[in-house]
Amino acid sequence: MDNTYAVIMAGGKGERLWPLSTPEKPKQFLRLLGDRSMLQETVARVLPLVPLERILVVTSRDHVDLVRDQLPRLPQRNLLAEPVGKGTAPCVALAAVVVHARAPEGVMATLSADHVISDPNRFQSLLAAALRVANEGTHLVTFGIPPTRPETGYGYIEASEPWRGASQAEPADVLHVKRFTEKPDHDTATQFLNQGTYYWNSGMFVWRADLVLQEIGRYLPALHESIAELSKHLDHPSFATTLEDVYSNLGSQSIDRGVMEKSERILLVPASDIGWSDVGGWEALRAVLARRDKPWGYEHLWALNEHYAGKFLHVKAGESLSLQYHETKDETIHLVEGKLLLRVGATENSIEEQVLSPGDSFHIPPGTVHQMQALENCVIAEVSTPHLDDVVRLRDRYGRESAVR
Repeated sequence: MDNTYAVIMAGGKGERLWPLSTPEKPKQFLRLLGDRSMLQETVARVLPLVPLERILVVTSRDHVDLVRDQLPRLPQRNLLAEPVGKGTAPCVALAAVVVHARAPEGVMATLSADHVISDPNRFQSLLAAALRVANEGTHLVTFGIPPTRPETGYGYIEASEPWRGASQAEPADVLHVKRFTEKPDHDTATQFLNQGTYYWNSGMFVWRADLVLQEIGRYLPALHESIAELSKHLDHPSFATTLEDVYSNLGSQSIDRGVMEKSERILLVPASDIGWSDVGGWEALRAVLARRDKPWGYEHLWALNEHYAGKFLHVKAGESLSLQYHETKDETIHLVEGKLLLRVGATENSIEEQVLSPGDSFHIPPGTVHQMQALENCVIAEVSTPHLDDVVRLRDRYGRESAVR
C-alpha cells in the first residue's frame, strides 16, 4: 500500500540497563545482537513492507547524530527530534500529524526501536495483516503477545471475541479488545495466564493517522490542540521553534493510559511465535542472549546484571576471535577445556603470544589488544564488566572489521 508508513520510537533512555545503556547511548543504539544496533534491526524488519522514504524516526534531540550515523540513508525530513521526552502520547501525536499531512489516509505502524523480535518473517506476516485491518479506518490495532509465564512486569490486554472487517478478508484471530490492565501482582498474573484470553501489551501499534488523531482529540484534547498547531509549520524553518514551544507546555503522557485504555475502537492481533522481548531489564537481556551462534562457535551467557557479565565461549579448533580491544570493558578469561593461543599486547605492534592450558587464567584490562585462537576445541569462561557492546575489531578473518567504531 502506497499510504503505509512506519514510525520508529527511538527516544527511550534505557535506564534499567545502566551501565551498558547510558544517557549518551541508550540501548536502542547498541549492537547487542550482532553487528547492527537495535534501531537498525527494527528498521530492517519493516523494510520489506515499508520503503525507507516512508519510515519516520522519532528520537530525542540529544540523539539526532546517533540516528544519522546509524541510518545515513534516512531522509532528513523523516527524522523528528523531540526537544524533551514527554512519553509516547506526544511522540505518537507528533508523528501522526506529519504522516497525515503527507498522506491524509496514511496508515502508520508505530514500533519501539529497542525491542527484540527473533522471527522477523513471522512478524512481517502479522504486520501486513494489521496494516490491512487498520487501513479500513475503523479501529486502532495493537499486537498482543500470548503470555508464557505469570509476568508482573508487563501490562495485559483482555481480548477473545473475533472481529470481522468490512472486507471479511482477515482471519478470525483478529480480536476485539475488552480491556487493558496495568501491571498485575503475581496471583493476578497467574489467573490471566490460566484464563487464556489475556495477552501481554507489546507496545506495538498500527492505525490510520487520522483515526489516532481523532482518538487523541477525544481523550487528550489538550495534547491534540497543542500538536495541531504544528501542522501549520511542517517543512518550514519555524517548525523547530514551534515544536520547542509546544513541548515546553506539554505534560508527560503514555498513549496506553491516555488513549488505548479508554478507546472503544481497539483490535488485537495475537503475535504468537515472533520471539518478542522488550529487553526491559538485565534478566530479559540475559534470556535473549542466552546462546548466540558465532562464526567461530557459540557463546553461552550465564550471568548478566549491572555489575558483571559471565559467558562460556565454545571455540572450534583452528578458529579465532578477532584481533580487538575494549574501550571500557574489563575482562578475565579462564580456560576450562582445550588449548588456547592468546595474543596480547599494549598495541597491535607489541603483540606477544602464550599458550593457555586448562586451569590457566588471564586478565585483559581496557585498551589491551588481544586475540584468542583455539589450538583444540576450547571452552573459555569469561567474566567481565557488563559492556557487551564494547568491542573494536582491528582484524577479523570473518570480515567484521566494518563494525569498528
